[in-house]
Amino acid sequence: MKLKLLPILCCVIVLFTACKQDKEQDDNSAFFGGKIINPYSNFIILSKSREIIDTIPLDKKNRFSYKIEDVDAGLYHFFDGREVQTVLIQPSDSLMLRLNTYDFDESLVYSGIGAKENNYLMNLFLLNEQEETKILRLSQSKPEKFEQELNLLRDEKLASLKKFKLKNTTTALFNVIAEANINYKHYANKELYPIANYSQSEKIMFKSLPDNFYDYRKDIDYNSELLKDYTPYNSFMRFHINNLALQDHFKHSDDSTYDELSLDFNLDKLKIIDEKISNDYIKNRLLNYTMIRFINNSKITENYNALFKSFKEKNTNKKDVARAEKLVNSYQRLKPGNKLPEVVVLNSEDKELKLTSLINKPTVIYFWTKHNKNHITTSHKRIKELNVKYPEVEFIAINVDSISYDTQKKVLNHFDVRIHNEYRLKSPRVAVKLLSVKPINNVYIINKNYKIINAKANIFNISFEHELLGLINQ
Repeated sequence: MKLKLLPILCCVIVLFTACKQDKEQDDNSAFFGGKIINPYSNFIILSKSREIIDTIPLDKKNRFSYKIEDVDAGLYHFFDGREVQTVLIQPSDSLMLRLNTYDFDESLVYSGIGAKENNYLMNLFLLNEQEETKILRLSQSKPEKFEQELNLLRDEKLASLKKFKLKNTTTALFNVIAEANINYKHYANKELYPIANYSQSEKIMFKSLPDNFYDYRKDIDYNSELLKDYTPYNSFMRFHINNLALQDHFKHSDDSTYDELSLDFNLDKLKIIDEKISNDYIKNRLLNYTMIRFINNSKITENYNALFKSFKEKNTNKKDVARAEKLVNSYQRLKPGNKLPEVVVLNSEDKELKLTSLINKPTVIYFWTKHNKNHITTSHKRIKELNVKYPEVEFIAINVDSISYDTQKKVLNHFDVRIHNEYRLKSPRVAVKLLSVKPINNVYIINKNYKIINAKANIFNISFEHELLGLINQ
C-alpha cells in the first residue's frame, strides 16, 4: 500500500515545491490543481464573474494543475463538465482539490495553502443543504417560534466560525465571505417563510409577521461587488426580490395567493430589480433569471412579449436580451396547437427518420444527455413506470449529444436503464435550438396528428398524468 501511495505523494510534493518557488518570485500568483475521480470530461473550466479564465486539461491520471497570474482575490468557479462549485482563491494560495464526481460535493476536499478556509466554506455549504428539511418543518411554526429556532441555528454557526478564526489565521476576505454565507442564508430562510408556511395564504402570512421580522432589510447591500458570484447572496437576492414584488403585487391586485407565473407579478419583479439595484452585473443576472424562468415555465405564450418588452428596456447585457428573444420566438412556434417542428433522428442502425414518422398515437418525447447522470436514471425510470400505466401512449427518448449508437448504448447500459425507443438527433446543435431543448427536462406531449399539447411538460410534475389522461380521452 505504501509503495502505491509513494508516486502520488511525490507528485504532490513536486507540485507544491514548484508552486512555492513560483510564489517566491511572484507573490501575486496562485496555484490551483488536483485530481478528479470518475471525470465527466477531460478538462476543468476555471471562471470568475461569468468570464472564462482558462480551460485546464486533465492528464492521463485525471490530474490538473494551473498557475493563476496576477490573482484577483475572490470567489472563482470551476466546472467539471457537469457540475459547478465555488472556490476562494487569494494571492500566494497553493490549492489542491480531490473529488469524486459520483458524490461531487460530499467528496470535495482541499489541501495546501488556502485549504482550511475552503474546506470550512465547503462544510458550511453542506450544512446548509442538510438543514433544508429542518427549515421547511420549522416554517410550519408560528412566526415567533420560527424566528427563535432560526436564530439559534445562526448563532451556532457564528460561534463555530469564531472558534475557527481563533484557531486559524484567516484573511479578512475569508471572514467577510464566511459571515456573509451564514447571514444571507439566515435572511433567505426568513424571506421564504411566508411562502413555505402552508397554514394560510401568502397575503395573510405577510400581515401576521412581527413588525421587526424584516428589520435586516435596511442593511442589505444590493450591489455587493465582493458577493455578486456567491450562491448564498444570489439565492437571498432572488427570494428577497420575489417577496418585495409579491408584497407590492398584493397592494394593487385582488390576488391573495402566490402565483409565480402571473404576468403582473413578474412585471412587478422586473420593476423592483431595476429600482433597487444599480450594479449592472447583479441587475442583469436577476432580470435574466426572472425572464428565462417565466418563459421556460409559463404556457401562456401571449404573455411573453409584454414581459420581454419590459426586460429589454432594463437589461444592458445584449447577450441576455438576444437569448431571451430567441426563446420567446422559439416557444411561440411551439405553443399548444402548433405542429411539431420537422427534425431528423437516427435509429440504432443509423437510419435517418423524420421525427413525425414515429408518431401515430398520443406521444411523449423526452430528451437526455450523457453529461447529466441523475437525469438519465430518473427520467428513464419514470418513463418505464408511465409506459406500464399508459400503454395507449408512445414514449420516445432522444439523445441530444453528437455520439454514435454504440456510445449511446454504452452510456445507458452503464447507468442500468431500460433501452426502449431510443433515438439520436442527426444535427444536434440545430435541432436542440429548433425544439428548445433547454432545460433538458423539458418534455413534449404530442397528439396523433403531430400537434403540440405541451412543449414544456415535466414528467415529475403532479399535473403530468392529468395531461396524459386528457389527451387519451380526447
